[in-house]
Amino acid sequence: MTIRAIDLQVLIPRVTEVGKVQQIADHQGALQQQQSADQWQKLSAARQQQVQKSAQNSGGKVDPDAERDRRHEEHKKGSRQHEDEAEDSPDPIRGHTIDIKT
Repeated sequence: MTIRAIDLQVLIPRVTEVGKVQQIADHQGALQQQQSADQWQKLSAARQQQVQKSAQNSGGKVDPDAERDRRHEEHKKGSRQHEDEAEDSPDPIRGHTIDIKT
């Protein structure tokens, strides 16, 4: 295939345009990945600077009744557990004989 002079005058400017488009297409994946990494880094930095919200906001007030009730429930659970353990595993030897050393 022969190229005429007039065709060559049109092709040379087009080569640089096509080269630019090809270069952009080649680097588009890397650019997207870099932008995503930058976005995650900014988000991470913003989250590190934020104060984490508490699960329950009571306006900074302590409710003594609620605290007392919570402790009472924990104590009940603990004593029930202790009683259940004592009933489940009675020692067959203890309490049947008395050994006195003189």
